[in-house]
Amino acid sequence: MNAFILDHAINSRTDLGLRITQPPSTPAAKRVVDSIRVDGREGSLTILRGWEDTIFSMKAALLGTNIPARWRSVLPQILSAKTVYFSTDPAVYYSIKHVDAGPLTQRLSSLYEFPLTFTCAPFRYIRNVAMMTMTTPGSVTNPGSIHALPIIKVYGTGNQTLTVGGKQTLLNILAGNLTLDSGLMECHLGNVAQNNQMQGPFPVFETGTTAISWSSGITKLEIEPRWRYI
Repeated sequence: MNAFILDHAINSRTDLGLRITQPPSTPAAKRVVDSIRVDGREGSLTILRGWEDTIFSMKAALLGTNIPARWRSVLPQILSAKTVYFSTDPAVYYSIKHVDAGPLTQRLSSLYEFPLTFTCAPFRYIRNVAMMTMTTPGSVTNPGSIHALPIIKVYGTGNQTLTVGGKQTLLNILAGNLTLDSGLMECHLGNVAQNNQMQGPFPVFETGTTAISWSSGITKLEIEPRWRYI
């Protein structure tokens, strides 16, 4: 692996001056499963509890002079990043939960090394997906391998109904629009929470085609679909 890229902009090699000395492996998303033995049942009862975090562990090195000072400059940029993708697979990115950095260790007179661990949300998100705009009811097609949790900005006014995949969400749009963030399970207007202005489920795009319709007082949807893979 040549580099990792933080927040779709900061290249670890060209911007931070890092060399990857121990590349990470690329794990698949792993299910959290409970297996319960039931008397008289053939095999165990399997219950899916969710998905484990995806963890990338690697070692990075700084070469040259004034390395401790450079490390102090580089580290905050890594620890504060929200997304990461790797030069070996630039089609997808990961959502970072947190990053741990180990101690800086001198290996040669001009080479210092330190470990990094990225703890990410379970799935791979497709990069460079264009925003979608809908002004009439229709459908969307999920190209990923698992359901997507979109961000949908709903334009309109008054008490309205948004129907996604046959499931209705009731909205009270007071100021021209509301944004539904299905990943965070938050309804908001700008930076102001508006969860009390909605009833029903947050929209989900299952794999394949999902129908979307709405009541007459909604004029437009702006959708960040956030397609993803296991």
